[in-house]
Amino acid sequence: MSWLREWALGSIARRLLTFLFGGLGVLMISLFLLLDYGLARQISGRLDDTLLARARGVAVLLEAHPGGKALAELQAFIPEYAGGGHTDFLQIWDDRGHTMLASASNAAANLQPPAAVVPANLPYFYDLRLPDGHRGRGVAMRLALPGSAGDALLVVAEEREQVDLLQRRVHVVLVFGALGTALLAALLSFLAVRGGLRPLIAFGAHAEDEGLMPSEALPAARMPRELRPFADALHLAFQRLHDALGRERRFARDVAHELRTPLAEMRMAVELVQRDSVDSAPLQGAIASIDRMRRCVDGLLSLSRYEAGMDRAQMEPLDVADLLRRALALAAGPAAERDVRMEAVLPPEYWTMSDPALLERIVDNLLLNAVAYAPCHTSVRLSLQRVDGGSCLRIGNDAPELEPADLRRLGERFWRKTPARQSSGHGGLGLALSHVLAQVLGLRLQFQLEHGVLWATLEPLRDITAMAGPVS
Repeated sequence: MSWLREWALGSIARRLLTFLFGGLGVLMISLFLLLDYGLARQISGRLDDTLLARARGVAVLLEAHPGGKALAELQAFIPEYAGGGHTDFLQIWDDRGHTMLASASNAAANLQPPAAVVPANLPYFYDLRLPDGHRGRGVAMRLALPGSAGDALLVVAEEREQVDLLQRRVHVVLVFGALGTALLAALLSFLAVRGGLRPLIAFGAHAEDEGLMPSEALPAARMPRELRPFADALHLAFQRLHDALGRERRFARDVAHELRTPLAEMRMAVELVQRDSVDSAPLQGAIASIDRMRRCVDGLLSLSRYEAGMDRAQMEPLDVADLLRRALALAAGPAAERDVRMEAVLPPEYWTMSDPALLERIVDNLLLNAVAYAPCHTSVRLSLQRVDGGSCLRIGNDAPELEPADLRRLGERFWRKTPARQSSGHGGLGLALSHVLAQVLGLRLQFQLEHGVLWATLEPLRDITAMAGPVS
């Protein structure tokens, strides 16, 4: 049940709706039960009051007149007791249980006497089955008749099926009324929660936009009073983060600019010394290290410029299949040195709108990275697969050392699987730069680990026809 609790209480909206629906449900059920019980008591009480008034009137008449004369007067005043109907019934028993008087409506049948002992001077109400088979309600009371040694028992009964029908109708009306009220309350609660949380949702949207453009302040003045402290604090945090990122980018850009010239001079100096040196192997290693530093500097410069929005993509029609063939030819040399096979499945041509230089740099980085980190005597697979409205570029290489937890770190600057930063031909910025360039081109660069094979996926490469839309 933890997932249900998490679903119900995992968001403010669902939490509010859960409590509102639960509280309203308990309130509506309690109100329904109280109303149903109260109305049922009122309806039954009115029937009991009518029976008691009639029984007392009969008792007064019987106590003042002999039985036969009293019955004749009763049937004259209340024709229902004379027969022809099945609404009102009357019967009197003496202290030995013999019938002394019965209304003609009984039709020679007896009323059901009360099962319990009737107390003196108090009426006793009970349900019974009438002589005609219908359900009824009766009242029994003791009375002293003229010429009788003991108390007689008087029972006045009336059919209650109309009362039961009224109670059922009231019950149905209450049920549908409660359901309708509950649905209306639920709708109003949903609208109230949605309207009440609209400023918070708008706050989240502004905060998301603020994360992309931190220079603009959140509109705290238009927010509810409870959200203004959060808006001010969040804007201050965004501003500090924006300033820190700006300082970091400026620092990286400035350092890269300052290092490019000294690195070029160092390389030129080492090459001049190498010409006159007998053993040029150490100097060749120095040149390789300088080249690695130069690639690192170039990568930092590119990252800074694209992250700051200083450089933008120049979109034009591009044959992706031809670009991939050129990238395969470029990676063939390093692949041959490490005995890594190149396997490609490409269409004859595939045209899309993109920036050729940026897309080529992404592909080169991914392909050379796959060749460099694939184990020797394995293969690197490249394919351009059709998807809805375009194609998906996939580059895969064996990666036995990688784990699923490492995927989120791919593309992190200067990250390697091994803790030691051993010397290599990479500057450590290729995948990070590829991520940034993919975002500039409106593409997604993702990594999946499937059965020990690391797949880099670049999508969606849209068809030019799909991007242009149907021609009318």
